[in-house]
Amino acid sequence: MFDRRLVRVETFTAELHISDPSELDTYARVFDDLARAAVYGADARSLILQVLAAARPDDH
Repeated sequence: MFDRRLVRVETFTAELHISDPSELDTYARVFDDLARAAVYGADARSLILQVLAAARPDDH
């Protein structure tokens, strides 16, 4: 999402340029939700290690 005027979406077969205001609102809400859920640095490392530990089969 470049700004509130254009969203570019790349798929396997095409690149979409979305500029319809109602669609931009949807992309902006989703982008904001994902940005709030994002973690960085030590928090990201901790999350990755938790997922790896949960994915490992028990050694018992």
